Amino acid sequence: MAFFTRCLPRIEPRCLLVWLCAAICCLPLWAGGGIQLESAAGVEHEGKFSLDARFLVTLDAIQENALLAGVPLTFSVEFTLTRPRWYWAWRRVADWFDPTARIEYKLSYHALTRSYRVSVGTLYQSFDTLDGALHSLGVIRDWSVAERGAVSRRLDSRFAGELQMRLDTSKLPKPLQLSLLGEADWKLESDPLLVEFVEAK
Repeated sequence: MAFFTRCLPRIEPRCLLVWLCAAICCLPLWAGGGIQLESAAGVEHEGKFSLDARFLVTLDAIQENALLAGVPLTFSVEFTLTRPRWYWAWRRVADWFDPTARIEYKLSYHALTRSYRVSVGTLYQSFDTLDGALHSLGVIRDWSVAERGAVSRRLDSRFAGELQMRLDTSKLPKPLQLSLLGEADWKLESDPLLVEFVEAK
């Protein structure tokens, strides 16, 4: 008895990514995703400024399907010192002080283990559900936004800054970036919130 094996054409990774971009863009629009800053608190202690915050992050069907298809999503949290303005302007000129602090979270899905992963640098944590991963993604605890001694109080100046979280679309695969030009559905970001620092008791 003769056996015949059908030979399927080999699909190049680049072609697969192009197909993925087309499929994602053609998906129907359902409930939209978003990022909402629920709470934030800043504490000043011995010249160190740290933040605690809670973001509520949700994805729409398009972003979730991209994640399940193997596209990692990078979220950037930024804090920019805005007050007192004289201080950070002087420090920037004096010794290249950067008034903006950043931290990046990468959300990915691993089909082999059917788990979601939230990574910060080389550290990561795995979750069985997307809800669990998104909850962890939105929690920030004791984030140092200025090194100890980098900022000092003068007179009665109160230090404050804007906090914001957004989906960094510049970290998406290039073909997907091009296909998303002008797509408002992929613009995920929280409204900037002014956070004032209080002295630790």
